[in-house]
Amino acid sequence: MRRSKAPSVRRSGSKWGSEPVNIPKTPESDSGPSCSWPSNSPPMEWGTAKGSEQLGPRELKPGENPLKESRIFHILWRNQTTKKHKTWTGNGTLVISGGKMTLKDETGKTIDSMNCFKERQVKENDQLQIGSKDVEVQEEIKTVEECVAQRKLEIASWCQKIDAKNGYIDDAAPTEVHLPFRSHVLKKKMRLESPEKEESLSSLTLPKSNQKEYICFLSPSELQRNTLSLFKKIFRNSELDTSVLMESALDVCDHPVLLKSRVNQSNSLHLMQLLQPHLPPWPEMGIYDSSKFEFVHVMLDELVVQRGQKCCIVANNPDCLRLFKGYCQSWDISHVELDDQERVALFNSTAEGSAMVALILTSQLPKIQNLQCRYLIIYNQNARPAASQLLNTNLDTNIYTLVTAGGCPEERQFFGTDGMEKRHDFLDEIESHSGEETNEICDSKDVLSSWIRKKPPFSEDIKEVCPFHSLESLQCIFTKKT
Repeated sequence: MRRSKAPSVRRSGSKWGSEPVNIPKTPESDSGPSCSWPSNSPPMEWGTAKGSEQLGPRELKPGENPLKESRIFHILWRNQTTKKHKTWTGNGTLVISGGKMTLKDETGKTIDSMNCFKERQVKENDQLQIGSKDVEVQEEIKTVEECVAQRKLEIASWCQKIDAKNGYIDDAAPTEVHLPFRSHVLKKKMRLESPEKEESLSSLTLPKSNQKEYICFLSPSELQRNTLSLFKKIFRNSELDTSVLMESALDVCDHPVLLKSRVNQSNSLHLMQLLQPHLPPWPEMGIYDSSKFEFVHVMLDELVVQRGQKCCIVANNPDCLRLFKGYCQSWDISHVELDDQERVALFNSTAEGSAMVALILTSQLPKIQNLQCRYLIIYNQNARPAASQLLNTNLDTNIYTLVTAGGCPEERQFFGTDGMEKRHDFLDEIESHSGEETNEICDSKDVLSSWIRKKPPFSEDIKEVCPFHSLESLQCIFTKKT
């Protein structure tokens, strides 16, 4: 895969962001944060997350037309919940402008937002998920006059809220603004069935939840292939420890940038002195220099940013986990590292502001259980046996295990090839496969015989649960239901 290839629908830049990433440093070099990411600091104004509540919504200026570049709908909203009886929390508006949906409450204050990368025709009665909120679309605001009336209602609601906060409670209802359409009022629960039907449904035995597993074989990126091929060229006659070579090669399978942490390690010093002159500068390495990291990037784009679904990532390397943290910080994705059940409870919460991405170090897996998350990404395949026990069994779940294929060391580790213990076999394997784009494993009928093998082009059912289906690096998927 070309290093500059950028299939993400969110941004087309081929690097981590507008600024280079600082790769995790060793304790000897720096005790501060491992990653530095760009930060956006827009000016504060009402309706933004950083706005001052004391300002309140403002009246529309003469000639101002909010509909010029946006569509605006009345909506009902509530926090997402797993409760059986779901009622709407409040009224508000949904502003669709360009590639962004912004959810505002009855005072016009932004309470959530979502990037919308695929153009969609929103219409009345649509059920949406905007960030951590459930939304039902009501009437569309189609004229400037309606915008003015709506803004007056927002100002009145804000004033009433401030008065209540300051102890000035007015029991009288705010002055009614007569509108040429139904006022935005809480109108119903979320499509509950009739009591008789609901009672009959409650007496039924709930079907057993499904757990679907997907083992995804990804061809290495261009930088990964080139780096692995350097191992043989540089170290053919070297006396370097095979275990150091193997660990370093597995780092490359995670992301070549992780080699930086080996620069000051005594057992890897000679290795890095020989290898580093052939590598691009550390700050120039980015998302698309690792097939697995690009996979995660696409999944978070679709599941978290677009669908508003929670996602969990398990990885072996603490430095790799720091890269995920930096990535989430860069894209303003709420996240949390889980290392005890207290944090698990916080992640499982449906409260506003709860983390959308959970990050777990493989060594911490014994401390974690009953994770309520429908999507689990196992970044290192040898963590699969323990990681697959994480999830709440009452939920339908999807587990994705990533393997860098094409004969890479990680693939050999997955299939338990004993040649990994032999130094020259290990190097021969890297050289013989490092430039290949195809993988005989995906064509073999004897591999993972109890699983179902899927190859491009994929069917619609696979596309629905595998947002990464269009990745050029994706060679094949093995799937089964448990």
